[in-house]
Amino acid sequence: MNSAVNLQDLKILIVDDLVEARSALKSMLGMLGANQLDTATDGREAMELILENDYDMVFADYNLGKGKDGQQILEEARYSNRLKATASFIMVTGENAVDRVMGALEYDPDAYVTKPFTLSILRERLNRLWVLKSILHPVNQAIDLDEIDWAIELATQVLEDNPRLLLPISRILGKLCMRQERYEDAMQAYGQVLDSRGASWARLGQAVCFYFMGDKEKAVQLIHETLVDHPMYVQCHDWLAKILMDEGKMEEAQKELQTAVNISPRAVLRQMELGKLALENGDVDVARDAFEQAMRLGRYSCYKSSSTYIQFVQAAQLNLDDSNSRDSRTLCSKALRALDEMKQEYSGQLNVIFDANIAETNTFKITANEDRARSSADKAEGVLARIKEPTGEQQLQLTAAFVDTGQKEKAQGMMETLRDKNLQSDLLARLDSLESKLSNMNMREFSAALNEEGVGHYEKGELNEAIKAFDKATRYEEAGISVLLNAIQAKISYMEREEIDVIQLKDCYKLLRRIGSIGRLDERHERFVRLKTTCERLRRSAGL
Repeated sequence: MNSAVNLQDLKILIVDDLVEARSALKSMLGMLGANQLDTATDGREAMELILENDYDMVFADYNLGKGKDGQQILEEARYSNRLKATASFIMVTGENAVDRVMGALEYDPDAYVTKPFTLSILRERLNRLWVLKSILHPVNQAIDLDEIDWAIELATQVLEDNPRLLLPISRILGKLCMRQERYEDAMQAYGQVLDSRGASWARLGQAVCFYFMGDKEKAVQLIHETLVDHPMYVQCHDWLAKILMDEGKMEEAQKELQTAVNISPRAVLRQMELGKLALENGDVDVARDAFEQAMRLGRYSCYKSSSTYIQFVQAAQLNLDDSNSRDSRTLCSKALRALDEMKQEYSGQLNVIFDANIAETNTFKITANEDRARSSADKAEGVLARIKEPTGEQQLQLTAAFVDTGQKEKAQGMMETLRDKNLQSDLLARLDSLESKLSNMNMREFSAALNEEGVGHYEKGELNEAIKAFDKATRYEEAGISVLLNAIQAKISYMEREEIDVIQLKDCYKLLRRIGSIGRLDERHERFVRLKTTCERLRRSAGL
């Protein structure tokens, strides 16, 4: 247990954006026997080296300026399986902000060294790590070979030989047993720790085991007990959220995730999960903020996803309108910037660019920018033409974009193409809905044309012809309020000029009932009231 660290022949990487810090650490490690040292100035260079080399030890500063930080290097090294279990990752940081410290610790580095440190502090920290890694070397070798059951047997034997290492070995045993779905064995490993001391991670480990064994009530009980002692234990809130979602308690689950995000806001996956859950709960502001954070944090993360950009834009669209208000303009600009960034980040991926253009079309449509909406739909059409085998979903999205931008012939052509395909029932239902929408648009346009014809006759004093045109226009349910008011106006003008016609008067009342009411702030309200009053006067004059 007292053997000194031996860095000779170990392949070591130092990552720090400050040349003085890199040189100082390199010098210290050299004094401790290191003779194979690589350095990187940022996260991008670090990951290139990690992907090319098998390092035994990585020292990464947390704050590396622009680009990947130390936490994201650790994330990606684990994600890409380029950090062996036998290797060590040491986080080096001068950060003391809670969110950054929690973010770093969440990904469980092998050691954590706070700047400034001396050679003696570094030696002492590495000695402890070296002793533990040496004892666990056969276990970690088995893990690297993906021989997990063998690793469990070796870890059990190592614990028998080294009972003073109960905590670190039991933690590894618990994780390995859960990985193999050996929950009873994992419970036993965590129980050994809890028999001697109240380790929060062991209690949470047992709670997770109870969850997978079907006893969610016991799992929740243990998690709450853990939070009493350690309210900042972020993974407890994650698990409570998961259990609450299983039970359909979505709003309570969201609160737990929000608590977790407040404690440790730099985890991309947690922000994504919060965004999805908040959107499902109709909490648009929380969803939009979570997706925005996920976009920002994900720029240099291995968990970066094009779907996060789309989800942010979709959440933003729910608060957009055509009012041209300052808030709407600001939010629209944010959405469009996100889509521009998405196109740049995924410039070679046609499916992603297509999604961005469709989202852009919808954004412009909501904000009543018809020309730019049509231009974005045409861009989406060009991208789809370059996709070798477009999906039915993509073709439906483009069809909807054509319908929304008034490109009826293109929409009709896409619909005919889709009808020739063997679409699934849900896609077929959406196609039927789009065809109905297009049909209604055609009827509205036809009704508008008849209304225009009626207005022309009315202005020339040709009241009979005007009434005929308006009667045709109002036969369609799609006829708007203005068309109905015009029809009433023509009939009233005819009766005031010629004679009261009971049939025409009854038609006026039918049209008034179709309108129902018009709000006082509507510019058509005064005209509506005037026509309604005139109809009442004509009805009394006719003795009805």
